[in-house]
Amino acid sequence: MKRLIAALAVVMLTVPAMAADWSFYGSQRMATFWDHVDYGDNEVNGEGDDDSLIWDFQTNSRLGAKVKADKVSGRIELGLKGSDGGDVDVGTRLAYGVWQFSDNASLKVGKDYGLIYQGWSNSVFDADNDLNGIGTGYGFRIGEILLQIGGLQLALVTPRSQDLGTGGDVDVYLPKFEGKYSLKLDTITFAILGGYQWYKIDQTPASTLTDDIDVTSWIVGGEVLWNIGAFYVNGGFNYGQNWTSARWNDLGYTNNANAGAVVNAGGDDVEDCTSWQAALVVGMKFTDTITFEVGGGYRSDDQDAADNEDDAWQIYGQAVISLAPGVSLVPEIGYFDYMDNPAGNDEGYEWYAGAKWQIDF
Repeated sequence: MKRLIAALAVVMLTVPAMAADWSFYGSQRMATFWDHVDYGDNEVNGEGDDDSLIWDFQTNSRLGAKVKADKVSGRIELGLKGSDGGDVDVGTRLAYGVWQFSDNASLKVGKDYGLIYQGWSNSVFDADNDLNGIGTGYGFRIGEILLQIGGLQLALVTPRSQDLGTGGDVDVYLPKFEGKYSLKLDTITFAILGGYQWYKIDQTPASTLTDDIDVTSWIVGGEVLWNIGAFYVNGGFNYGQNWTSARWNDLGYTNNANAGAVVNAGGDDVEDCTSWQAALVVGMKFTDTITFEVGGGYRSDDQDAADNEDDAWQIYGQAVISLAPGVSLVPEIGYFDYMDNPAGNDEGYEWYAGAKWQIDF
């Protein structure tokens, strides 16, 4: 870590005078939870359930820097993932630059959260998962070219493509498209969002395809954020097709094999998956040092090739306790119900209780 900080300092001193305003920050986080998992109809290692202690350095702990130079700004954020004494796992969470070419318009280039991301839940379990993919939208942190004009954002994003196990030739001709429009009115903020991706898989002599096929994914959604003094209410939804084929919301809480496109039995087309999800979060700032929040989300994936839908839901409750400026403790309890899989088998449930410890500097 000392070598990393020294290297950043050398870069800061050797860049041109234009990059004068550097602001470093860090956030270190520990997860301390008791987790109980019931496997439903599917035993794991001959067991029907499992209890375990989670006492982990969170993988979203970070060290970053923000830079400002006239009309140009930027941000670099490193994820500090090393655990059990292994200090070798450092990844790039964010890395982008922004050109503010007018008072209400800018151009962003680099790696940042996609416009599908709805980050208004504060659930801390599973490294601050925030209901992502089981109620709220998540498009990962990914390379993009983003134009913002007022409340409108349009992005050309790194696409995701797979041969769907066919051995065919994957041809990508277009980037993934994402867009979002936000409108703030006094205490309420409204937003609508959407995305689209398309690519082809061509038949080859070595593939299992009998014809060329198209893989099309899309998503639409909306959200409302309402702040009423010490209270706040956040809600939103998403609806679309073949989400995991475009890497929208494929976080493992539902069966991802049934949340994207699959090749049909004839090998000449795809069977699509229609998905929807919704979430609601309610919070209250009880004092300057304590905030309470409860929330929940529901998701359903309906694959044309499957007999039944694959559903899941989650609820949680927490208290955010500020022990000192930059120091917080977040006790939280929660429950996941993975319901039945498309074959009608019970996928079990999970409950947890514990806390996240966090120091920002």
